[in-house]
Amino acid sequence: MLPNDPARLKAAFQQGLAAQKAGQFDAALAQFRQVLAVRPDLAEAQFQIGRIHAAQGDMAKAETALRKALKLRPKEPAIWAALAGILTGGKLKKLHAEAARAGVPLSGEPDISALIARIARGPTQAAGAEADALDLVRRYPDAAHPALALGAARAAQKKWSFALPALEKATERDPTSPMAHVLLGEVLLKLGQLSRSEAALEKARGLGADVSVPWAHLMHETCRDAEAEEVLARAVKAAPRDPRLAGEHAQALVALRRPQDALKVARKAIASGATRTNLLQLANAMLNEGDTGPALKITGEVLEKSPDSVPALTLRGQLLQTTGELEEGQAMLLRAAEISPDGAEAIRSYVGGAKLAEDDPILPILEARMGDAALPIASRRTLAFAMAKAQEDLGHYSDVFPHLHRANRLMKQEFPYRFENERTHVQAILDAYRGLKGRTPATDAPKDAPIFVTGMARSGTTLVETILAAHDRVTAGGELPYLTRALAPFIEAANTAPDRLPDLMIPGAQRYLQAARRRVGTDGIFTDKAISTYARIGLIAQALPNARFLILKRDPRDVGLSIYRNMFPPGSHLYSTDLADIGRFIRQHDAFVEFWQAEMPDRVHVVDYEALTAEPEPHIRALVAAAGLDWQDACLAPQDARRDVATLSFSQVRQPIYRASVAAWKRYEEELAPLIDALEQPVTL
Repeated sequence: MLPNDPARLKAAFQQGLAAQKAGQFDAALAQFRQVLAVRPDLAEAQFQIGRIHAAQGDMAKAETALRKALKLRPKEPAIWAALAGILTGGKLKKLHAEAARAGVPLSGEPDISALIARIARGPTQAAGAEADALDLVRRYPDAAHPALALGAARAAQKKWSFALPALEKATERDPTSPMAHVLLGEVLLKLGQLSRSEAALEKARGLGADVSVPWAHLMHETCRDAEAEEVLARAVKAAPRDPRLAGEHAQALVALRRPQDALKVARKAIASGATRTNLLQLANAMLNEGDTGPALKITGEVLEKSPDSVPALTLRGQLLQTTGELEEGQAMLLRAAEISPDGAEAIRSYVGGAKLAEDDPILPILEARMGDAALPIASRRTLAFAMAKAQEDLGHYSDVFPHLHRANRLMKQEFPYRFENERTHVQAILDAYRGLKGRTPATDAPKDAPIFVTGMARSGTTLVETILAAHDRVTAGGELPYLTRALAPFIEAANTAPDRLPDLMIPGAQRYLQAARRRVGTDGIFTDKAISTYARIGLIAQALPNARFLILKRDPRDVGLSIYRNMFPPGSHLYSTDLADIGRFIRQHDAFVEFWQAEMPDRVHVVDYEALTAEPEPHIRALVAAAGLDWQDACLAPQDARRDVATLSFSQVRQPIYRASVAAWKRYEEELAPLIDALEQPVTL
């Protein structure tokens, strides 16, 4: 026990505060309890114990400690406010009445530290914290802290659009809050408002906040990965034992196609306390960047130490699918599904890798998991997509759409979409194009001639890219993620600073080419089949005067069906979860295609998927010529080209050109009625 010495007690109390600030809650509690053993009348120690329990999520213990503190100091506003921050319902209402009788106002800034601590524990805790923060906002409508807590809770759940107004209010009411400005910058970045994001992060930095990670994310999102890596390297040097910073640095090195350097950094992070899960995250990032070799090595290392690691088995199976080792990949995925009580992602990948037969070993596993209502929503929707595909493989066509409706309903529940919101986005693109239309290409514009293969998702872009990649002068780039990011400041300036458009265009094009060539690994001609390209053809044509554009046109009913039954990465292709929205989106795409054909008939070539698959040679010759290439017979046998395929079409492109999916919509004509009705309504730009 501590001696009853004021100096020693004060020192012990300060040690407790320091441990509490550092997040060392057990050590802090031990210090405060030692102090209370000598001075049980010290309200401040009970108060801090209450705050620690609140930060740990134990509201019952927090309330007990805070009420002890309140009994010792009944007029202390901070204690009343802390209690108000953890109580709800009838208890909170009663507390307000008690505070009013005690003459203590509860209308100031409430303590949100407990809420922020709960939010930091992840999306599940953040959902509960959001409700409590909203209650605070209602009770303190003019205060900054409740708005900050609400914005933080929504951001933690990736509700970017809903988080933005709360964080804007928080920074307006308290311009000196570093946390509010950091969160605002991060949310604006997610929403694509890059100039505002940069301004918010600069403000936070001026207030003393460390913005290394969000600033690096901003650099990455504008294709300035070298700058992002420099920022994170400096941050790691300043805090060499911070595993989070090391992990971010490793991800930046992956984006620069430096997988071996990334692996070295990751191993140092593990030595500093990171888990081996970080290695798998790194391998997944490598998969996304096309570094399948290093990613396979990492998953192999993890499986040597943990042969039953479901995440490692799943990722390795997906990597093997990408590289064409389908049989071995299927075996890995089946093993993951067998040993995991969930295994939804492994099951989905397995089902997507081959056509199933009645005796396929994955079917009883899939059926058992489908009946498990305790699985998370994300797993249930993944399994529903897998089951729909399985039922179609087995010829149980009447059972397909009930599973598809369920899967898409669960996806839309988490990622809502309104077609009307597309209009602002479309207008910004057209404004940017009109601001540049008719200009003579800049003398310093890049001379590169990439071939953009675009169209609606699931329209045959992978087939056309594979045809072109069979040419010995062409390297397939796949769906490169760089164009939209590189040109984002340029497009954003269309509405905010049109006079800056010419100055932003060439740097954006150069950043795109640098990132694309780093990814594809060639100085020659490459393809880019990013779906979003079709809307930006006019801008790309100005920035890259020698680029060519091939646009796929396919029966919109087949396209719509294929989109609805495929599970895209969560948060992408938001329109894909509703048949009517899919129809409207397709018609908007058609309007764009007609617009660009009229504007640039010599650079835009439309490829008819049905005609191409019915009579390949004349259409392949036409598209090869439109791409500016000499003829090579190898383009007639694209299935013989050896390449990695990381899209949903990885298995199809390894087959000869086929027509099995033509007019597939007729089988589901009744279920597709909302799509067909929407397709009958034209959409204009």
